[in-house]
This record gives sequence, C-alpha cells and structure tokens, in this order.
Amino acid sequence: MKWKLRNTQLFGYTIVVVLMGVFTIYAGLSFISETVLKEANLRVQMDLNSAWTAFNEEKALLQMNVGLVSQYELFRTTLRGKNVLPYLNTFLAELKDKYKLDFLNLVNKEGRIIGTSGKHGAINRHVRNDPVIEQAFLGNVISGTSIISHENLLLKNDELAESAVIPLIETERAIPTDRKYENRGMILEAAVPILDEKNQIFGIVYGGILLNRRYDLVDRIRNTVFELGHYEGKPLGTVTIFLGDTRIATNVITSDSVRAIGTRVSKEVYDTVIVKGKRFANRAFVVNDWYLSAYDPIRDAKNNIIGILYVGLLEKKYTSYKEELTIKFLAIGLIAILISILLANFFTGKIRKPILKLVEATRTISSGKLNARVEGVEGSYEISELANSFNSMAESLENDSKQLQEASEKLKKAYLEADEKNRAYLEMLGFVTHELKSPLASIVFAIGSLRERLLGPLNDVQETVLKSSARSADYLNSTIANYLNLSRIEEGELKLKVASVAFRNTIIDPVIHGLTEMASDNRMEIKCDVPSELRISCDPDLMTSVFQNLISNAIKYGYKDTVIEIRLDKQNMDQLEFSVSNKGLGFSDDEKELLFTKFSRLNKENYSTKSGTGLGLFVTKNIIVKHGGKIWTESEQGKWAKFSFSIPLHK
Repeated sequence: MKWKLRNTQLFGYTIVVVLMGVFTIYAGLSFISETVLKEANLRVQMDLNSAWTAFNEEKALLQMNVGLVSQYELFRTTLRGKNVLPYLNTFLAELKDKYKLDFLNLVNKEGRIIGTSGKHGAINRHVRNDPVIEQAFLGNVISGTSIISHENLLLKNDELAESAVIPLIETERAIPTDRKYENRGMILEAAVPILDEKNQIFGIVYGGILLNRRYDLVDRIRNTVFELGHYEGKPLGTVTIFLGDTRIATNVITSDSVRAIGTRVSKEVYDTVIVKGKRFANRAFVVNDWYLSAYDPIRDAKNNIIGILYVGLLEKKYTSYKEELTIKFLAIGLIAILISILLANFFTGKIRKPILKLVEATRTISSGKLNARVEGVEGSYEISELANSFNSMAESLENDSKQLQEASEKLKKAYLEADEKNRAYLEMLGFVTHELKSPLASIVFAIGSLRERLLGPLNDVQETVLKSSARSADYLNSTIANYLNLSRIEEGELKLKVASVAFRNTIIDPVIHGLTEMASDNRMEIKCDVPSELRISCDPDLMTSVFQNLISNAIKYGYKDTVIEIRLDKQNMDQLEFSVSNKGLGFSDDEKELLFTKFSRLNKENYSTKSGTGLGLFVTKNIIVKHGGKIWTESEQGKWAKFSFSIPLHK
C-alpha cells in the first residue's frame, strides 16, 4: 500500500521530532541533576576549607594575645623568686579579662603553676604533661586544641566548668549511648616561653578559651563562609564544633528553634571521621534535616582525634533548585516537541492541497508579468511548476535578500563580539578581585604583626618601610573593594543588606581611625560633627565604602596643615544630608560631571601624580543612588572642594 505524500511526511517528521526530543530531554535532565549536586558538594568542601582558615585565625589570635601577656615584667620578677604572689593572681585575672581569655596561668621551669587567674587550688599543680606546655619549654611559641577534664575546669572557674556541661540529646542515626551529659571541655590553648637574661627558659605563660557553647565563634565562622543566607526560615549554611561526637558549639537549629548543642553526629560520619580520621563529604542527616555536609577531624597536639569541625549547606535549596530546573526544562522540551509536530502537520497539509491552485497561479506569473524564470528543476510536474514559479519570483528578490543577510550577519557578529568582550571583562574583574582579597588580608595581618612588634623590635628604617607597605596594602584593599562593587554594579547585582546602625560609631569613626595615619603624614586633621546618637537604616558595608572613598580623596587632594570636615548638613523627617570637604586643589565647573564617571581622572599636572583607579566616585555614586539618594559636588578651583550626598532617613 502506497502512502500519500502528506501522511508520509507527517509520520516521518513526528518520529524524528519525538526521538530527538526524548533524547535531548533525558540528556538535559541528567546533566542538570549531576551538575547541581556536583557543584554543591564541591562548594561545601571549599566552605570547610574556609572554615578551617577562620578556626586557625582564632588560634593565631589566641597565640598573639598570650604572647602579648608574656611581655609583662611582673612575670619575670616572680620567676626570679620575689614574693608578689597575691598581686600576681589578681593581675593574671585582669589580663585574662582584658585579652578575652577564659583562663591564664604562669608556670615555673619545674612545670608547676605559680600564678593563676582561677582558683587558688590550682597553685603548685604540675602541668608539664600537657603537650602544648611541653613544646613551650622547648622554646616554641605554640597553640593547639585539646580536651580538659571537668575537675581541671573547676580549678579554673566554677562558671567555666558549669558552661562546659552539656546534656546529651537523643539523636536520630547517632550511635546509642548510656551517657547523660558531656562535662569535659574542648579548649584552644597557647603557651609562650619566658626567657631570662641568658636567653634560658625559666617559665611560660599559658592561657586559652573554652569552645563549649562558644556560639560567637561558630557564628563568626558561618558569617565569614556563608554570610547570612536563609532558605525557608532556616540558615542556608551551618557550622559546628564537636567534642568527640557531641555538638558543643553550633548554629544548627532544632525544631524547637534552639541551638542543637548536645545532639550527636550520625554513625556514618562518626565511623569515617572519628574512627578512620578521614574527611566525610556527602549528604548527611543533621539533627532534623538533610545537609550537603563536610566534616574534618580536629586533632590535638599529639595528633589524636578529639572532635570534628563541620560545615553544611541545606540540601532543600539545591533539591528545590534542581526540581525547578527540571520542571522548566521538561516543560520547554515538551512544548518544543508539540510545536514541532504541529508545524510538521501544518506544513505537510500545506504542500499537497494547494498544488493545483498554485500551478495555475505560477503559470500566470510565468507568463511574463514579473519578468522572472528558473530552469532545470526536477521532480513531479506540480512541484516543478511550483518551484519554477517561486524561483522566478525569488530571483528578483535575491540581491536585496543577499544584502539584508550580509548586513544581518555583520550586525550579529558585532553583537556577539561585544557581548563576549563584556562577559570576559566582568569575569576577569570578579576573578582577579576575589583572588587578591585573601592574600592581601594575609599581607595586612603580617604587616600589622610586624608593626606591633610581635615578631621583634624594628629600627627606624624598617618602621618607615612597613608604614609605606601598610599604606600600599590599605590602598589595594580599598581598590579591591571598589572593583568588587564595580563588578556587582556592571552585573546588576549590587543589592542592599539594610540594617539599623549607629551611623557614626559603626561607619564613620572606623573609617576615620583607619585613615588617621595617612592624614597625619600629610599634616592634616579630620573633624566630624555627626552626632554619635544618630541611627540610620542603610547597608553598613556599602556606606563604609562611601566614606572611605570620600575621606581618602579629601586627604589625597588636600593641602598640608589643613582640616578635613565631615558634617551632617541637614536633617528632617524624610532625609539626611552629609558632606566631606577639604582645603585643596579643587576643580572647575566643567570637570564636575567627569568626576562620577567610570575610570575617569582629571588630566592636570597636580592630579597626575596621585595614585588612583578612577572608580571610587563612580562606585560611591551608584551606592548612594541604590540607597535612594543623590550626590553632588561644589568647588572653588585651587582653594576648596566639597562632596555632599543625601539619603532617605528610612529605607
């Protein structure tokens, strides 16, 4: 049986479209599922590495604080045998509070405590068996993590011992236990040797902090790694410190909306991390929900596993995201298949039915009215006639069509090239600034440590070099912040994280403090009349960037021996107006508009010697506009300049 042309074409089109559509949908769904989970697991492991960095920074800060404590001469006097013991304990308690420690002890060369911030019963206890203390007696400045018994905590402080006690909560998937509570403590500890006149060790200062219920630490790590993201009322990212298999500090929340301390890790994670000492990176059940999780063992100074550091991403967000993409992709695929089938049916129906009518019409056109003809077409008589007629008409349109096509191709090529360059620019801008951020933070910390003389004394030349390096690092830090904000502006992702803040104390004063040295070097003074009680709803980080750019510019382009003024010029029910002014180079009226454009700098001899990227005022303007305000400037060239901006009082 012979099929009609219409039926043959319709059946063939349908089979091809359905098969290709099913294959494309299957491949696309598989790719979406694999890619989403793979990227999420990779991210959570990177987040765990970031959490370790924050945890180690906490240890480094502790070590630095204990090192500062060790510099007090009173300890050397005591270690030489002079009787100042009653005052010593009080002094140690004061230093403990000053440097935000939980305990602080002075140990003699025999390894016995001779001064303590805790109870008197700790005096004369032998502590050389502690590996951190033992390393300090070998001449090392050292910090580490260890477990301390409840009895030792009681000797330090009753409140400390009470804070360490954590009732255990029955946890699904955890290893069964008869224990009712955990009363041991996990501590970060640091020990610094004290040297006599002959550079011999004759004692150490030893101090630390308790990690049990240390919510500020895990919250700080979470905010560093995940910022403040939430999904369906739950934190998107969570961080936990475990003592053994028990949560002692966490921001995982139970169904009762309390921190899940006392809950325990699942058996699967326990076997991998505690027993085998390996990283666990997979989906895991955390208290009452599934998380894409990463766990690493925490080891003490003897390399024994004493706990776990955990970070996790709420799996619901990624499964919802995967399901959303799947539904959209499936809907698009099915619609595409349906449209293709309908179009195939439509066009097959259009081919045969109108052939006889089209033959008659093409004979009329071929009679010479359009003055066009085509030869050498093969096929059935009707189709040949149809092709000849349409080719004859197409011949007259060919030149115009070709020109239009060439123009279209050129336009398309130009658009693709512009789009590619812009995308490459944004990707490189974001990549470079993010890659510079972490190393620069380390450089700033190292320079600060040297300038604080934590690593030894400095001569005048070294101090001068470090001062110059610190200024360069601060300039790079400000430049990176501007480039990051520029990247967000270009991609339309500059979003406000609004909070009500004490405007001067939270934003203006820290900026002034950071720029005081720069101003002093230029023999300039910064004055601020903004009331300290003023509170404003704004994005604190972005508004800090605004004042950083305006005040640093005022210093850079101001005259020596002058005053920079920061003022609240106007306040009413709706908005506030602030200004930053200086006595300096200024600029003309024609140059005002150039100041707020991207990468623009004034081409004057006095300006060309000043370092800068031409981004600060552009970023500042975009931040102010994002807050619903506006920015403007006034100047008398060669005498003064004033930058003013307004923001709504309530955003």
